[in-house]
Amino acid sequence: NYVAWLRNVRIVMNFEDIDYVIEAPMLALPAEDALTEDHAIYKKWVTDEKKVRSYLMASMSNALQVQHESMRDSKEILLHLRELYGETSRNARFQLTTEL
Repeated sequence: NYVAWLRNVRIVMNFEDIDYVIEAPMLALPAEDALTEDHAIYKKWVTDEKKVRSYLMASMSNALQVQHESMRDSKEILLHLRELYGETSRNARFQLTTEL
């Protein structure tokens, strides 16, 4: 159940205070001459993105892990899962079942 799975993953991310990673746009790599603070923010973003991606992957079945292991970030994984199992997918299946 995609909706229940996503709710549980969001609970964990919220507890870890890393849910911003899936809400905000990806940060750009700061220039070498950028402020130290900008580099620290970027480094934290990369670390938190890695945590989010790991939580997502660990909470999937082995088949889904294999399917998503080559994706570059958590947003790409979530987008693909939403396309496969999201609410619109459920509604489309319901409509098709009704028509049949």
